[in-house]
Amino acid sequence: MKHPIIIDHSRSRGPSRRLASGALTATAWLVYAWLWVPLVTALAWLLGLRTAYLRLYLDQNEIDAFLLLSLPVIAVICAAVLIGWAEYNRLRFADADRRTRRVDITAAAVRQALGATDALARKLRHGRIVHVALDDDARPQATRGGH
Repeated sequence: MKHPIIIDHSRSRGPSRRLASGALTATAWLVYAWLWVPLVTALAWLLGLRTAYLRLYLDQNEIDAFLLLSLPVIAVICAAVLIGWAEYNRLRFADADRRTRRVDITAAAVRQALGATDALARKLRHGRIVHVALDDDARPQATRGGH
C-alpha cells in the first residue's frame, strides 16, 4: 500500500497544540520579516524616499498647504471608489447563488471512471471523507471511512 506524499496529522492533535503550533509559525514568520527590515530601509533610502520626505515635509520648517489639503481629499476619493466598487459588486452578485448542489453521479459512472468494484464505487460516491488505497496502476483497491 502506497502512502500519500504529504502526511497531515494536524486533526489528531488537540486544539491547544494546534494553537501553539500556529502561534509558533506566526512568530517565526514575524522574525523572518523583521530580519528583512534593514534591507528594505536601505533600499528605500537609496531610491530617494528619505530625500522626498525631507523636501516635502521638513524643508525650512514649513508645511506645504497643498499637501496638507490634497492628501486627505485623495484619501476620501480612494475610499469612495473602493466602497463604490464593493457596493456595485454586491448589487451585481446579490441574486447569484453559488451554493447550488452539484448533480449526483451514478455508482456505475464512478465505477467505470475509476475501474472500481460496485461496493467500492458506492462507498466513494456516498462517503463524505474517504481514504482510498490505490494499487500500482492508481486503481482504487480499498477504502477506509466514508460515513
